[in-house]
Amino acid sequence: MDQSRSKLAARNNADWCQSVCQAHGVPGEFLPTVWINRAIPPPYHPNLIVISPAGDPEKIGESIRELVDLRLPPKWSIKDSFSTLAPEKLGFDLLFDASWIWRDPAPVTSGAWSSGMHWKHIVSPEQLLDWEAAWSGNPLNSDATGQPVQFPASMLEDRQIVFFSGSLGQAICAGGIANFSENVVGVSNIFVNTGNPRDAWTGLVDQVQAAFPGLPLVGYERTPELESALACGFKPVGNLRVWTHHG
Repeated sequence: MDQSRSKLAARNNADWCQSVCQAHGVPGEFLPTVWINRAIPPPYHPNLIVISPAGDPEKIGESIRELVDLRLPPKWSIKDSFSTLAPEKLGFDLLFDASWIWRDPAPVTSGAWSSGMHWKHIVSPEQLLDWEAAWSGNPLNSDATGQPVQFPASMLEDRQIVFFSGSLGQAICAGGIANFSENVVGVSNIFVNTGNPRDAWTGLVDQVQAAFPGLPLVGYERTPELESALACGFKPVGNLRVWTHHG
């Protein structure tokens, strides 16, 4: 595990979750070793993220027990960013294992086009609604169907966040989000509804690199999406686990 890089990726992910939760009016709080949200976050967002591999296990445990005592709705989750927790006795089940990923800065190779797919930034609320409709139509995001808007239009005002769409013709068929923090750029919420996933990943990565030149890219993925990430230059730099509470 490359702890310096996985730590940057974990903090960037916590910053992203804070941005989304804040846009919904339920911001979390940064403590020395965790980001914690005592409210009900939007779908796919945890109530706790470990942000330091050197975090005091007792302090982390206290934060988790605090959330358990709140009796949140079932299936709320925590992100064990360095795979060091064993929270089963507190009522948690392992949801999945994944890998933090890192890509060193690289020159842009394909411009706005990649294998016939045209990429652009989302700049208006109307475009964002179309983008979210395509995002929620991906099987990976089926839990968002019928939910309130996941990404409020206010997020377009944040200069540290960029939404990207990939289109074949007029229809959005792929997309992703980039967020800047701590001198890295997180790449998340990547979806590919039509076309070759690896080609779409390559086009998206080029767009993110062009928008944030000279900065490394980070994120986390699991197979099969992890395979597409590795194919376009990312490397695994650490393991993480997501746990859900069944109480």
